Amino acid sequence: MQHHPYNRFLSLLLAALLIGSMLLSCGESKTNTDAASSDLQAADGEGVSAEEMIAADEEETVLKDMVPDTLSYDGATIRIFVSNGSGQNEEMYAGQGELTGDVENDAVIQRNMTAEERLDITLEYIGDPTGSWDTIASILSKFIMAGDTTYDMYLGNEYGHVNLIALGGLKNVNELEYIDWDKPWWNVKYMDEMMIGNDARYFLAGDYIIETVRMAHTLFFNKNFYQDAFGNPEELYDLVLDGTWTIDKLSSVAEAAYVDLNNNGQSDVEDRLGYVTYLAAASVDPFAYLGDVPYSTHDADGNIVLNLMSDQAVTLGEKVVSFFHQPGSVFQMGSNVSGTVFKEGRSLFLGLQSLGTAKWYRDMEDDYGFLPYPKLDETQRAYHSLVADNALIGSIPSASLNLDKIGAVLEVLASETWRTVMPAWYETSLKIKYSRDNIAAQIIDLIHDSTTTNFIYAYSNPLSGTGQIMREMVANNSTDYASAVARKEKVAKKSLERLVAAYEKNFAP
Repeated sequence: MQHHPYNRFLSLLLAALLIGSMLLSCGESKTNTDAASSDLQAADGEGVSAEEMIAADEEETVLKDMVPDTLSYDGATIRIFVSNGSGQNEEMYAGQGELTGDVENDAVIQRNMTAEERLDITLEYIGDPTGSWDTIASILSKFIMAGDTTYDMYLGNEYGHVNLIALGGLKNVNELEYIDWDKPWWNVKYMDEMMIGNDARYFLAGDYIIETVRMAHTLFFNKNFYQDAFGNPEELYDLVLDGTWTIDKLSSVAEAAYVDLNNNGQSDVEDRLGYVTYLAAASVDPFAYLGDVPYSTHDADGNIVLNLMSDQAVTLGEKVVSFFHQPGSVFQMGSNVSGTVFKEGRSLFLGLQSLGTAKWYRDMEDDYGFLPYPKLDETQRAYHSLVADNALIGSIPSASLNLDKIGAVLEVLASETWRTVMPAWYETSLKIKYSRDNIAAQIIDLIHDSTTTNFIYAYSNPLSGTGQIMREMVANNSTDYASAVARKEKVAKKSLERLVAAYEKNFAP
C-alpha cells in the first residue's frame, strides 16, 4: 500500500480558497484582481479557474477500479463472516446500522451502500461473538470441513485463520476476476509474505481488511513527561524522521526517565516509569521484528527457508531482553492497568498499542505522541511496524456460491474504502481527532507505509510457536538466543515440513 494523495489535493484546495477570498474581498481593486488572474494563467500557460485546477488534480490522483459500471448481479446477497469476539470488528465493516454523524461510521455505511447500488447486491455481515485469536481456527475449520456454503468471505484473526492453509477449501484469490493487485488499496507485500510457493494467494490484506492497518504496532509517548524530564518532546520525532531512532536510543531514554518514587529498589507502577505494557507475550513481538532479521525468507521458487540463527537475531535478542528488564520497565501485571498508568502521566512510553487504539486516549489530559518501533541500528534502511497476529485477514471459501461475483465485490469494496473510509479514519480521525500535533501526521504515514509481517510470525500457530521465540527469552530473562533457537529449531523444521506437505496435498494445481 501507499499513503493517500489527499494532502496534495487539500493543499491545492486551500490555495484555491485563498485565491478565491482575495478575489472576493470587499476592498479588492480591479488591478489586484487582474494580477491574481494572471498568476493563475501563468501557472498553466492558459486561463483556468482554481476549480478546474482542483478537478484536474483530483481526476489525476484519485484512482478508479476497473470494475465495469454496467456490471449488475441482480440483487444477489453476499454474506461475509466477521470474527467479532472483541465486540467491535463487525462495526468496522457493517457500521452501526444507520448514519450517526460520526465520520468513520458514516463512511463505512456509505461505502457499503455504494457497492450495493453499483453492483446491485446486498451485503450481509454476520459477526460471530465467539470468534477470537484462539477460537477462529476451530470455527472456520468446521465450515471448511462441512463444505458450508453460507459465507462468501471469511474475515478472521490471522493467528488461527492461517491454519486453513493445511485444510484446503480456500479459493486462490489470484483467480478472481476484476481484482487489480497493482492498485494501492491492496497490501501485496503483506499477502506475498504469507504465500507458500509463487503461484497462489489465499489470504487478503489491504485497506478494506482495515485491521491490517489499524493493528500496526505503535509506541505511544507522553509528551508532558518528556518535556519535564528532558526538554522538547519533538526531539523524539526528529530522531524518527532522521532515521536515527534505534532500540539503543529507546532504551537509554526510557531508563533515564525512571525514578524509584517509593524507594523499594524495584520497578513498579507506583514509580515514575520509562516503559509500561501489559504482559511480556504480545508486547515482545513488535520488538522481535523491528530489525532486518531474516528469520524466514522465500527463495526464487517461493519455498520457505528458515534462518533462525543470525548475528542480527542474536544482537536483537540481547537488546530486547535487556530493555524489558532494565530499571523503569514494567511489563508483567495481573491486570491491564498499563493504559491507566500512561494516562495518569506515570510512564514515558506505552507498549502493546496500535494506530487503532489511539481513540482510547483522546480524553488523556497530558499530550501524547506516536512513534514507530525503532530500528536495530542506524544502518537499517527502514522502520518495520509489525501488524499484530490478532488482526483480521480475509479469505474466500471455495464452497462459496458466488465465486463468479466476489472478485468484483472485493475490488469495489477495496477501492471505495481507499477513497472514503480510509480518509475518514486515517486522515480525519487519526491525524486530527486523535493527534495532538502536526508532526504526528508524518509519523502516522511512516507507520502506515512500514506495516509488515514475517512468514514465521504469521504462521506461528501451525509452526509450534516458532515466530515467538523472544517471548520465551523475555519471560525467562535470558539473553541466550542460541539456546532458545536450539530448543525450537528441530520442531520448527518438522512443523514447516508438515505445513508445506498439507498445503501441497490440498492446494495442488
